[in-house]
Amino acid sequence: MPPPPSAGEADGPAAEAPAEAPPAAEGDEIAGEPGREPGTFDRAPPRALLVGVAAGLVLLLAVGGGLVAYRKLGRRAPPAAAVETLSAAQAEAEKDSLASIASAETKARDALDVAGPRARFPEATAALARVEIQWADALADQASRIAEKNADDPRAAQLQAQAKTKVKAAFDLLSPAAKANAGSPDVQLAFADYYRAKRLPSSMSRYLKEVKDEPRVALIEGLALLQEDDGAEKALPKLKAALAASPQSARIHYRLALAHLALKDEGSARTELKETLRLSPQHERAQALLEQLGGAAERK
Repeated sequence: MPPPPSAGEADGPAAEAPAEAPPAAEGDEIAGEPGREPGTFDRAPPRALLVGVAAGLVLLLAVGGGLVAYRKLGRRAPPAAAVETLSAAQAEAEKDSLASIASAETKARDALDVAGPRARFPEATAALARVEIQWADALADQASRIAEKNADDPRAAQLQAQAKTKVKAAFDLLSPAAKANAGSPDVQLAFADYYRAKRLPSSMSRYLKEVKDEPRVALIEGLALLQEDDGAEKALPKLKAALAASPQSARIHYRLALAHLALKDEGSARTELKETLRLSPQHERAQALLEQLGGAAERK
């Protein structure tokens, strides 16, 4: 592409310059050129204007700060109906069957809906996250049983993938909850359980330090130890401590059964499985394991 023409080339040949006018005499006024008046921007802004702008900025900052404070401090407590719904969700979760875990998940979501977006209810968000992690544990149990029978069974991989999805769902719930409810012990516990499920013990321990006096810590520590190859013996006292705090928990009884089974103590495992089924008759994993141990006839 040729270069663009220059200004001279674009205008064609230069016209002849007109004859120069004689210079004006000193003191003469040039016709058509009035004297220049001072413009708006040649003057300093009035003091009153500066004061007004500064006052406006201060007011704007005060209003913005007030809105932030309102959002943080203006959140209300959840209504009684939401608290009751959450209690029902937690009771369902303790039964630990697949159906009861699904019911707990639904009830925890209902508790959040009843509370509404303006309520400060980190307990419900944390409970829902822990139910998602409990789902992951149950799916992993099923995957392990299938893999023990046939390592090439594709259902095992599918169940493991579903378990990972549940753990991810827990994180997606907890991440914003931690920002909005800094210092909530329920959120701290749920995050510790998340890292337990992810098998990241150092991160789990960091969160547990914040709530070391919580009775629920023992369960998370016991579950973490039970995940280790040779951790069953160390897991037992932790799980028993958790059971002392929640004696009606079928979930804890079932995990105790798994710990005893890992230690080749089938008698104690049967006892715990029967107690699991007494508290949660639909607990399919306990039923299957008891039948595998030949204890179905002694269930009653």
